[in-house]
Amino acid sequence: MNRIKVVTGYVPVPNHPRTAAEYGALGEKLGEIPVLKHAFYERLERCWLHKFVEKQNKRLAPLALTHSVGDNPAKNTMDYHIVQHQKFEWLGMAAAQDPSIDVFIWIDYGIFHVPGVTAAVILEFLAKVNDKDIAIPGCWDKHFMAPVSDAYPSWRFCGGVIVVPRLQIPALLNAVHTEVRKHTRQTKNITWEVNTLARVEQKDKVPIRWYQADHNATMFSGYGAMP
Repeated sequence: MNRIKVVTGYVPVPNHPRTAAEYGALGEKLGEIPVLKHAFYERLERCWLHKFVEKQNKRLAPLALTHSVGDNPAKNTMDYHIVQHQKFEWLGMAAAQDPSIDVFIWIDYGIFHVPGVTAAVILEFLAKVNDKDIAIPGCWDKHFMAPVSDAYPSWRFCGGVIVVPRLQIPALLNAVHTEVRKHTRQTKNITWEVNTLARVEQKDKVPIRWYQADHNATMFSGYGAMP
């Protein structure tokens, strides 16, 4: 039987619409689920993308990188994008710290704000997880999705749940880092991590199994069995 571990994490984002207290309450609910897990807590300035942004801003001075805001500038700040990209780094760190685990499952720290998500739903999902592939839920079918644009989030992937076998973590982490660096240098803009994932999939460097879901409990219930 595969040994699995849930990975999550929290970084305080100044002036974010959801307060630290609200995130704390949501994180406690996730922490109560009886499964092996690792929760990372970090400062913004220690996130890998924060360091990259600072380096690029020094290079571009007196100009500075822009960031995507979409229709919610209060939420979609530069700091928010930095934190959202940190999940990939944490998956890599979790894998390095525990060589006994076969599959790592990213679940957002605030996942319990999502409609329909309960401890029972998550536990049922975890019982199905296998080590066959990287599996990520998403809203947009590949054949009908809009082009990936920095103007709005690409919901090819939801972002809140990612299943990654240990052996695939280095490739996923490298693909994300490579895409972020290349895209940022080309556009001078930091965008949503789901947009980064969509572009990684398009490059076909990492095998990703997409499954149909929405921003609700189907991120878990849609996982299903391997075809």
